Amino acid sequence: MHNLNELRTVHLDLLKESGNIGAAHAASSLSVLLNKPIDMRIPSVHVMPIAGLIDADAEKHVAASYIQVDGGLRGFFFMMFTVDQANTLIAELVPGSNVVDDAMGKSAFCEISNILCGSYLSALSAFLGVPLTQSPPIYAVDMAGAILSEGLVELSLYDESALLIDAVLFDRQKGNRLNGEFLFLPFPDSLDVIFSIAEGKYSK
Repeated sequence: MHNLNELRTVHLDLLKESGNIGAAHAASSLSVLLNKPIDMRIPSVHVMPIAGLIDADAEKHVAASYIQVDGGLRGFFFMMFTVDQANTLIAELVPGSNVVDDAMGKSAFCEISNILCGSYLSALSAFLGVPLTQSPPIYAVDMAGAILSEGLVELSLYDESALLIDAVLFDRQKGNRLNGEFLFLPFPDSLDVIFSIAEGKYSK
């Protein structure tokens, strides 16, 4: 079985390319939901050690969602924004709300998480030609280190690394730039699928 450290540039390019296809769909859906033009792109996809992810910005206060992925690929997917940026993200949807202690704010963040994560996974599903399903998001607000420790330590039994997918959202009306992070940790057998399909696509 493969592990994430074996991913080559061609595999990361595939994940970035499918991510940007998903980002375009997500931007369209968010534009309709928020009733204003939103742009989104995935500037980079890279492999990071889980221990490094937990240590980096450990005390940064973030809002996060966590979903399980099943089907042709299996694994776990995180979405994280700082609390301030998460509040900016939901401001048009539920004015005056917040993601820390407001039920409507939390619900709005989870809905946006469904759109963003779902769009990425739908694009990846189409690109690889495998069916994917996602669980409802589990929501948390805490220090980034605490959230990642709880979510990733058990997963480190499968792999010592995770995929860090940078996400940039841009509100064209207000000129706001929001920087989020997606973390994708596929199970080893799913990496075998990515390797075999990617090599088939790029060997033609």
